[in-house]
Amino acid sequence: MMEHIFKRSAAVLTAAVMLVLCGCHERTLKEEDEPVEISFSWWGTDDRNERTLNGLHIFTEQSGINVRPKYAEFTGYKSQIDVQMYSGTQSDVMQLNYDWLYEYTKDGNEFYELTDLADIDLSTYPEGSLSCGMVDGKLEAVPYGFNAVTFIYNKTLYDSYGLDIPKNWDDLFAAAAVMRRDNIYPISLTEKFYWMTACAYMEQTTGHKTFDEDGRPALTQEDLEVMLRFSTRIVDEKVSKLGSEYDRRDFAMMKNAGTVSWASDPGYFEDAINDMKMELAIGPFLTTDSYLSYGWYEKPTGLYVIRQDTANPEEAGKLVNYLINSSDMAISLEMTKGTPISSAAAEALEARGLLKGVEYEANRQMMNDPMIQPMCPTMENTDLINIYMTAVYNIHYKNANLEREAKLALDKIDRLGL
Repeated sequence: MMEHIFKRSAAVLTAAVMLVLCGCHERTLKEEDEPVEISFSWWGTDDRNERTLNGLHIFTEQSGINVRPKYAEFTGYKSQIDVQMYSGTQSDVMQLNYDWLYEYTKDGNEFYELTDLADIDLSTYPEGSLSCGMVDGKLEAVPYGFNAVTFIYNKTLYDSYGLDIPKNWDDLFAAAAVMRRDNIYPISLTEKFYWMTACAYMEQTTGHKTFDEDGRPALTQEDLEVMLRFSTRIVDEKVSKLGSEYDRRDFAMMKNAGTVSWASDPGYFEDAINDMKMELAIGPFLTTDSYLSYGWYEKPTGLYVIRQDTANPEEAGKLVNYLINSSDMAISLEMTKGTPISSAAAEALEARGLLKGVEYEANRQMMNDPMIQPMCPTMENTDLINIYMTAVYNIHYKNANLEREAKLALDKIDRLGL
């Protein structure tokens, strides 16, 4: 399988070089004979990028449509898209994160209405699964899959301490009390997951919602105090390193016995566990014993959109349909983007025994949980997360007053005007 992918990738690179070289000379083909070229931007790991390029090569072979790829790691991808959207140089087809869709098209006029493109087959999507792509009554984006926060553990390491996989927050703190003597953290959180776990804990203990029905922050100072006490306790009791110190390689080095990931992204940790010949476990969504609200949410793994003023809407529509429904693209990606929503793509994977692994298990846990709710896109707003984490760092590093930091954070959130 990998040999096939590498051969395909080499072909893609060769084709790209030839395209650049050809661009140095005056074209001799008539305009109507020139193949259409569209651009496509996405984010991913090296492995996911190789697989996507392989799939795009097949698309070009089948359709005669050339695709100019633009891709990057997730970190830094948003800033690139910001510049492109501002300058009007964005790709014809783009992968966006959930909150970016509403940031870029608040009036619903930035992206193409996908239902206007006959080549996109949406009958493969279950009822209700497309609501996350609706803006002002128009379908402007289509998701590849769904995602949720997922707790992943080195079960072998937990077993060595005589500990069960945590079922609630108390279990996690109890594990920290045992493991910290060996400088091992029971979990590892990025800054975003510090924020999201704090939101979950606050909702579970107070019954309040982080956002109102219109997607605006609904936090009070008291809510933020609850959240900051929780995050500060995580740091002080060695449950996790600070978000700024997060390094996923710590999992492979057994500096932590667990981590938090999106349901679509835990492949790295599964590979690390297999290399160590240990056992991986997916834990339940953590709650308090008697919670007032569940606090956990699902969101799209990524949304495909088409720029409104694309010169080639028909070809862009064909590419979007290929990305979400094609068996060739699904087989090339396997589970590196998680479980696809499209029944056509999922059936292609199932027929070849590819619906398996930790990504599939995480997806099944998410999809089978009746308590999980749709995420407000604002929950991933970068400015919001930065404001919260600044308060956490001020309390930890500067011994700042928690109540004052909560008030300052609330004032900053209000000024965002979300």
